[in-house]
Amino acid sequence: MSNYQLHSNETTLSIPRIITVDSVNYYEILVKCGQVMWTVNHRYRDFADLHDRLVADRGVSKDKLPPKKVIGNKSPTFLKKRQEALEQYLKEMLIFLKVTMPREFVEFLDFHRYDIIFMVQHLACSLFLRGDAFLAKSKKYGFSVLELHAISERMKIPCPPTEAANSSYNFSHILDFCAQLETIIVLPTKNSLPTILYDDDTDKYIPHALHKPIGSSNLIPVQLRYELSAFKTLRNLIIYGAPTKNIQNVGALRETLSRIEVYKSETKQICQIALCDNVHKDAGEEELDKLKQWKNLRHAVFKENQLTAIDRTIRLFPSLKDLVLDKNKLEGIAHLSHLNNLQVLSLRCNRIAHCPNWHVQLGNLVTLNLSQNRIRLLEGLSRLYSLVNLDLSCNLIDDINEIDYIGNLPLLENLRLLGNPVAGGVDYRARVLSRFGERLQEIYLDNEKGNQTEYDMALVLSALRISAQKSQRRLHSLLDSSVVSDSAEDDDRGDGGSQTPSTSKGGASR
Repeated sequence: MSNYQLHSNETTLSIPRIITVDSVNYYEILVKCGQVMWTVNHRYRDFADLHDRLVADRGVSKDKLPPKKVIGNKSPTFLKKRQEALEQYLKEMLIFLKVTMPREFVEFLDFHRYDIIFMVQHLACSLFLRGDAFLAKSKKYGFSVLELHAISERMKIPCPPTEAANSSYNFSHILDFCAQLETIIVLPTKNSLPTILYDDDTDKYIPHALHKPIGSSNLIPVQLRYELSAFKTLRNLIIYGAPTKNIQNVGALRETLSRIEVYKSETKQICQIALCDNVHKDAGEEELDKLKQWKNLRHAVFKENQLTAIDRTIRLFPSLKDLVLDKNKLEGIAHLSHLNNLQVLSLRCNRIAHCPNWHVQLGNLVTLNLSQNRIRLLEGLSRLYSLVNLDLSCNLIDDINEIDYIGNLPLLENLRLLGNPVAGGVDYRARVLSRFGERLQEIYLDNEKGNQTEYDMALVLSALRISAQKSQRRLHSLLDSSVVSDSAEDDDRGDGGSQTPSTSKGGASR
């Protein structure tokens, strides 16, 4: 962001061109402050309104502004001369108002949108007037990355003269407001939330406003770093489309935060969240144990990111109860055995094909969502004895016998299988319910209980299957007995054959 207080001598104004829209001429003003630049468009009428206010309140000479012309005011020659005259006017006003920088001049040039000092003062004034009323209704507020960056940078510099002269611009209004918030939403830009929320493209990540310049400036949200230390009592942190790796300091959040949600932020590893303000993200085992944990974090949603694996820094969330990792690129799970309180795990829309021995990591899990993955086999879920809700919809399960692995789970009540090949078979519901034996009436299959017809058919199918299994076991038993009997006869023949020669030898010797 620009900092006029530091770069006032490097600030320039120019009008490089005229833009005509619906026969109306707009003068494009290019503002450069240090390395930051932006444009703002104004009609001549806007210049006239600004000038009237500067004349009335700031002692500016009335004849400084180029006069208005009624006839011939659209000829190219006249417009070129006016363009040059207005540019000269702005340069003179910048020199005259350089120290005081009145609010009307600041807002005319959009300094309050792109400059650290003036953006913070604009926000402070707004909170001074409406902050208490807002907090009385809600403790939730949305900040753009630009605003958080401005607040963070303002905390590092001394109080500017313009702030001291007007109490409504005091930075303390922002700090007081932030300290009372319980929930904040971090956005790339103020108007980016609807785009991010309603885009449901699961195949291709769309960066939205993350890599696009903010407004007419050359500021890019993904390049802006910010702190969260101003939020003393925050309980919920929601980040939409903003990189967590740009967080420089989380302050007290490790102690106060109970919920964190990160959406479409280009996050590739859990450590970019768990260690967001650490310089070194690849901490070793011993070092990891010494790092400060997020002790009160109960709910985590890391949805629509670029996660390819669950790394070991997940253990820094030891109190986690709910973990949502939908719409990532995960092929399996790891390190979840450290989350002893985990009860809900959602892995919807990933790339999971196998679930080997998941009970080792998910011993206390109550709800598991594996919909829209690539799962065929269910043996790895057969020992999740605390599981109550299981969503396997839209996978690749094509063998009804796979249901046997979850049919014996003692607490399972809700099962979803729609969207699998097995769900397209004849009497699908009855065949699935038959695998639950005496518990079939306790099961909600695809969000609804079975009817009496399905129960009757399921009992018949179950009886036939049990009978077939008994017959098969009896057949195997008979075959095994026959094999044993044949083996014994062979042994007897072998023993008889070995005694004959010794007997004859004995007779001969006698």
